[in-house]
Amino acid sequence: MINDNDTELSNIHTFNIDDASREIYLHPYIDSLEEPSEATIDFRCAVNLEKNIRYLDSKSIEPILIHMHLPGGNWEDALGMYDCIKLCKSRVIILAYGKVESSSSIILQSAGLRILMPNTYVLIHYGSFGLTESDHPGTAISHAHWNEKELDKTLNIFTDKCMESQLVKEKKWKRLITKKHIAGQLRSKSDWILSAEEAVYYGFADGVLGTKKFPNIDYLKTFIKKQ
Repeated sequence: MINDNDTELSNIHTFNIDDASREIYLHPYIDSLEEPSEATIDFRCAVNLEKNIRYLDSKSIEPILIHMHLPGGNWEDALGMYDCIKLCKSRVIILAYGKVESSSSIILQSAGLRILMPNTYVLIHYGSFGLTESDHPGTAISHAHWNEKELDKTLNIFTDKCMESQLVKEKKWKRLITKKHIAGQLRSKSDWILSAEEAVYYGFADGVLGTKKFPNIDYLKTFIKKQ
């Protein structure tokens, strides 16, 4: 006989959702036939998140907690997840594990509350696009122009968050100076890697789990309800 606990556990592992606690597990699509190195953000994990968000959002507007363990991956799929979370009626918390790299660092910025595990790091860089030998020369120009727009979109997303940071309060920077600083970091370092504490200082996260402000996972929904 299958009991309620078995069903809940099955939903967590099969559909990446805990309906009762309104928690979602966001990670790359798992396929036993794929090599672990191929795990990345793609349309499969994006669609799974979008379904789960819509499902929980249609039931109530209580906070949703997303447990995120994602590498980088497809930019368009990451933006799809970013928009889905950003436009959700319910307040969304993202708790990030392990690493927040490349396009997953954009997804993190969509949440109303962004929390990092103590040993999680954040890696920010400009994305890239590729062409094949068969592509028309005009295609390269079109993609290059589009890439420039997307790079500026990346800068604006991080600049918006940085404007609320301790760094900007201390420096008393205006938005243009802040944006130039972030752009300079990305140009000079290529892969800009920040510890959990550094990410909070720059405004790219709101806190670190296990600290006085955010002592444990269960407190996160209580905290966001107070805001």
